[in-house]
Amino acid sequence: MIELVDYIRLLSKDGRLVTAEQVIAVAGLDLEIEDVEVAHQQLIEDTQYQDVAIIAGEKDHYFYSKRFIVSTYATQWVGVKDGKLIETMASYIRRYSSMGELVAASNFTHPPYNLEQTELATLKEKFSHTEGCEDIHFQLDRQNNSDTQGYYFSIKTMTTTYAKVLADHDPFEWSA
Repeated sequence: MIELVDYIRLLSKDGRLVTAEQVIAVAGLDLEIEDVEVAHQQLIEDTQYQDVAIIAGEKDHYFYSKRFIVSTYATQWVGVKDGKLIETMASYIRRYSSMGELVAASNFTHPPYNLEQTELATLKEKFSHTEGCEDIHFQLDRQNNSDTQGYYFSIKTMTTTYAKVLADHDPFEWSA
């Protein structure tokens, strides 16, 4: 497993989580790991490897380096990888709403989501039609004329009125 650490770190720099099989293939090694969780535990007993983390998906375990990837990103990445895009996005939005913040729709054009602009247009409907995600609402950005430019929030922790106030920001309001 030690042979894989540098590859895990290198791929983590690019925001990628990898399975043991993937990193073994990238390294070009002839190595087989019976139990990845046990191998990981043995690895992190040495303090120089404690940045290597493991997270379980539905089918696979993924490795990443905590030097480059935080656990919340890893959780989102695995959720998207496991085919739970809308549920993962809803969880992300709820977390920020609970802190009193809106989530810009454009955030979802970046990893781990990588949505196209055309896909952003259908998100509102997807949230409202996905069981357990009906609390996710959209607030248009009044300064843009596009129906995809705006912010998401959860009505579980933020009122629509407060979301409108946050979305109607003036960039010069705090310039003094």
